[in-house]
Amino acid sequence: MSNPLFLKRFPLLIVVVLTGCSHSAIAPDTRNPEIPASWVRGDNQQPVELNWLEGFEHPVLPGLVNEAIANNYSLAQERARLWQAEQAVVITRADRFPTLDVSIDGSRRASESGSGVSTTTQSFSVAVDGRWQADLWGRLNKEQQVAQLSLEAQRARLRSAEHTLAATTAGAYFGVMQAKQLLKVAERRLDIAVESHDIVGSGYRQGLNSALDLYLARNQVEREEAAYAQQEQTYAESVADLQLTLARYPDGRMAIEGELPVLESALPAGLPSELLTRRPDVQEAWLNLLAADADLASSHKARFPSLSLVGSSGISSLEFSDLLDADNSFWSLAGGITQPLFNAGRLRAFEEQAAARVELVEQQYLQLVYRAFADVENAISRAASLRKRYESFLDAETNSRAALELALEQYQRGLVSYTTVLESQRQAFDAEATVVQLRNQLLQNRISLFLSLGGDFSIDY
Repeated sequence: MSNPLFLKRFPLLIVVVLTGCSHSAIAPDTRNPEIPASWVRGDNQQPVELNWLEGFEHPVLPGLVNEAIANNYSLAQERARLWQAEQAVVITRADRFPTLDVSIDGSRRASESGSGVSTTTQSFSVAVDGRWQADLWGRLNKEQQVAQLSLEAQRARLRSAEHTLAATTAGAYFGVMQAKQLLKVAERRLDIAVESHDIVGSGYRQGLNSALDLYLARNQVEREEAAYAQQEQTYAESVADLQLTLARYPDGRMAIEGELPVLESALPAGLPSELLTRRPDVQEAWLNLLAADADLASSHKARFPSLSLVGSSGISSLEFSDLLDADNSFWSLAGGITQPLFNAGRLRAFEEQAAARVELVEQQYLQLVYRAFADVENAISRAASLRKRYESFLDAETNSRAALELALEQYQRGLVSYTTVLESQRQAFDAEATVVQLRNQLLQNRISLFLSLGGDFSIDY
C-alpha cells in the first residue's frame, strides 16, 4: 500500500508525534536547582569519609552493621522489590520482540443422517503462530525505559535503606552504651544514698541528727532504688532494639563492652553540590521523576496508530500419522494498523494522569532536595551547639562533685542542713548523667550527618 489511509487523514498528527514526544515535562529549574557554593552554618569542606563506621574506632560496630544488612527483614523486603523491578524490565523488553506460540490441535466429530447412517470425521493440526507489534512511535521503548528507570530507582532505594540501616544500627549500638553507663550512674547514686542514710542513721541514734533528716535519707534511698529499676528496664529495652535491628531474638541480653567515644575530629561535610549525586534517596527521587516523565511520553504515544503483524504456519491432516507430510502444510500472514478513534476520553485521561504524576513526583523531588540540604545544615549547627553544652557540663560535673564532697563534710560538722546534701547529690549525678547523654547525642548527630551527606561504608556479607 503506497499511500496508506491513515497517512492521508493524520499527517499533522504524525508530525506532532515525531516532534512533540521528545520533549520533557520536567521544569528546567527542577533539573538545575539553586545550590549554595558552601554550607551556610559550617566552613569545613573536607571530603566526606568513605568509611565513616571506622571513624568511631569501635571494632565491633562494623561487624554488627554487616550482620544487620545481611539479616534485617526490612532490607530483605527491599531486595525482593529489586527482584520484582528486574523482572519488570524483562517483561517490557519482551514486548518489543515477536511472540511465537506452538499449538497442537485435534478434533473428532460424529454426525448421523436422517437414514441413520453415522459419519465420523477427524482432523489434526500443528501450527506455529507469531505476532509482532512495530514500535512506530517508540511507545514500547518508552515503556522499557520506564521499567529500567524504576529498576535503577529501586537500586538507589536499596542503597538508601542500607545507609539508613547502618545509621540505625550504629545509633542503637551507642544507645545501648549510653543506657549501660547511665545504669552505672544510677548504681552509684543508690550507693551514695545508702551510704548517706547510714551516716544520718548513725547520727540520729547518737542524738546528733533530727528525725526529719532520717526520713529524708530513707526517702532518697527508695527514690534511687526506683530509678535504678527503671534504668535497668531502659537498658534491657535498648539492647532489645539493637537485637531487632540485627534480626536476633529480642531477649534484652547482649554483651556490649566499652564506653561512648569522644569525637575530636572535625565534621567532613564536603560541598553542597556533591550532595545530590551522593545521597541515594535523592537519586531515587530523581530516577522516579525521570520514570514518570518517560511514562507521560508513553501515554501520549498510546493515542496514535499501531502496526501489528500476525503470521501462522503449520500442518493439518485428517490422520495424526500424516502431520509430518509437507503436502498438508499451510501458512498465513496478516498486517493491521489500528488508530484509536473513540474511547470516551480514556486515553486522554491516562495522559493527563501521567502528567499529574510528573508534577507530583517533581514536587516530591524538590521537597526532598531542600530537605536534604536542611538536614546537613541542621546537623552542622547542632554539632556546634552540642559541643558547647558538652564542654560546659564537663565543668559542671567537676564542680558539682567538689560541691558534694564539701556538703557532706560540712553536714557532718553541723554547718549545713541535710537538704543541702540532697541538692548537692542531685546536681552532681544529674551533671554526670547529662555528660553521658550529651556524649551520645554528639555521636548520634555525627551519624545523622553522615546519613544526611550520603556517606558510604564498606560491607561484607
